[in-house]
Amino acid sequence: MSLRDRLRMLRPAATGRSAPWTDAVPDTKAGGRAAAEGGAAPLEPAPGLTLLPMATPAGTVLHTERLYPPDHIHGRLPLDGPLHVPGRAWRRLLPVVHGFPMEDAVFVDLETTGLSRGAGTYAFLIGVGRFAEGRFRLRQLFLRDFHEEPAVMAALAAELETARALVTFNGRSFDWPLLETRAAMNRLRLPRLPHLDLLHPARRLWQAALPSCSLSSLEEAVLGLHRADDVPGEEIPQRWFDFLETGDAAPLAAVIVHNRLDILSMAALAGYMGQAAASPLTAAPGGRPLTGAELLAVGRLLTENARSEEDLREGIACLAEALERDLPAPLRRGCYQALARALRRAGRAEEAAAVLKEAARSDGASPWAHIELAKYYEHRARDLAAARDWSLEALEVAMRRRTLGGLRAGQRATSPELRPADDRGAGVPAAARPASGPAGSRRPRELDVDGIVYRIRRLERRLGRERASGGR
Repeated sequence: MSLRDRLRMLRPAATGRSAPWTDAVPDTKAGGRAAAEGGAAPLEPAPGLTLLPMATPAGTVLHTERLYPPDHIHGRLPLDGPLHVPGRAWRRLLPVVHGFPMEDAVFVDLETTGLSRGAGTYAFLIGVGRFAEGRFRLRQLFLRDFHEEPAVMAALAAELETARALVTFNGRSFDWPLLETRAAMNRLRLPRLPHLDLLHPARRLWQAALPSCSLSSLEEAVLGLHRADDVPGEEIPQRWFDFLETGDAAPLAAVIVHNRLDILSMAALAGYMGQAAASPLTAAPGGRPLTGAELLAVGRLLTENARSEEDLREGIACLAEALERDLPAPLRRGCYQALARALRRAGRAEEAAAVLKEAARSDGASPWAHIELAKYYEHRARDLAAARDWSLEALEVAMRRRTLGGLRAGQRATSPELRPADDRGAGVPAAARPASGPAGSRRPRELDVDGIVYRIRRLERRLGRERASGGR
């Protein structure tokens, strides 16, 4: 839409509705009956989907509301899953929050006129879901025209008055800042609430195993839900602009359903994440235990942000169990690394060494485990000969990796179909690329061949000095 068209729509003649709808003559035709509240007419985008007027201190706003029983199944999970999650789960997912009152939380999702958070972007559909009176209530507030935004924001502020927490998906960087901007533009201030942005724990849980952590991807991979005939996100703003110009609300029906499904998916995902964080070893959300990749993610979360010895022990158990489940091969190295690091942190150095030996036997593509074992025998076990032996094995692995890396590079150079997107090794896992030290570095990186040779020579000198001192 051109700038000329946008400006034309802001003129009173553009939509024929720039005057408040409360002054409009009620339509007596079918589907256009007048409402008692201010004379505003309902809007029916599709059969069975009616937006009804609701009075606010700033005017009338259209809304639709649905109530779901607590055991309503969305995908594979019930909507009330978050209510049965113990508080420790939210503390693990939100390290900076001590408590998260999910029973008084609101789930918020927006449909907007663009992706900018500037003053020119409007939220024309605001979905608010919450648990109330034993059911999940989903209310959607609709902006019919620009001048009705004060009423929409007043309705939203009323929804948030009794809330004690906020749940969004990517809302920390987009939805909530945009709402705060729109509220300020209308001389309102939204409450400051503990905020659970599901995108961040979702990335911790599934980024390594899934190609995308978008809400639609998580719906399919985690909830087992596939949306049929869903409206593409890039089409949503234009549908609202078309409604402003033509008054035809039928194309907006799919947008309202899209927003509704987003809210329901957020509630179901919150329950899945909460169960996974609370009892990862025994949790079976949706009737299946956590996968190895999910256990790896939870184990990392617990060990890296451990608030207690219990968190650290449970995180270590998760990492150990992940190796026993269907953990994809590319993730096994990271699991071994995280497990060895956590065991050292817990003061269990001997167990960490045993894990490193298992990793050295199973991972023939990287010398990292051999180098860590060389460090262990040099600095903790004080066995320089064993440290040298592990360093020699590391050198053998590094040389083999360098040779294979050179062969792959030659293939990419001669075969266009095997060439990566750039010349820096894209397409080859980062852990499998030859490492190199920074320019001008006096000491090579430890995982590079030169770094390993440096370590071997240093150990040989120390062994020579020990033999010389023992012979005198």
